[in-house]
Amino acid sequence: MTAAPKDTTAGGRVRAKIVELFGADLRSLALLRVVLALLVLTDLAIRATDLYQHYADAGVLPRTVLVEEVLSPWVFSLNLMNGEPSFQALLFGVAALGMLVGYRTRLMIFVMWVLLLAIHLRNPLVNNSSSLLLRMLLFWGMLLPLGAYWSVDRARSALPRPSPRFLSLATFGLFMQIAFVY
Repeated sequence: MTAAPKDTTAGGRVRAKIVELFGADLRSLALLRVVLALLVLTDLAIRATDLYQHYADAGVLPRTVLVEEVLSPWVFSLNLMNGEPSFQALLFGVAALGMLVGYRTRLMIFVMWVLLLAIHLRNPLVNNSSSLLLRMLLFWGMLLPLGAYWSVDRARSALPRPSPRFLSLATFGLFMQIAFVY
């Protein structure tokens, strides 16, 4: 098998350097998907220890108080539909597991992002900076091909394997998000 000829023009070298600096390996993006799903599941497991106290109507912040005194009338949260702890737990299980295995990856990441926003709005008093960072990483994940490798989506696809490097504004944004944290 022969390698493709390299572009030796100045523009080709500049593009290759940009891809090298700001492009992401699709396998590392697949690993990011798995790690994000595990982080979401860990976050949920930690929140589940206080599910009744922090997220149910019988806890410290009932939905009526939250809607009337804390939240803006323009805020919408799926977690405000029902105050039962089992409903709160059910909202996350399916999306997090779908994201973990890479089934309809972009849709599952979007659903997970919306649900994470909802749970963070359900009791804003227990959030911290990791809550914001997890939401931001899921946002960037919606714009990246996290299901291109090692996923159910890839196994079901008849398309040829994509190039291992991926470059977009979203990869640049993800890298800048990591840089801003540190």
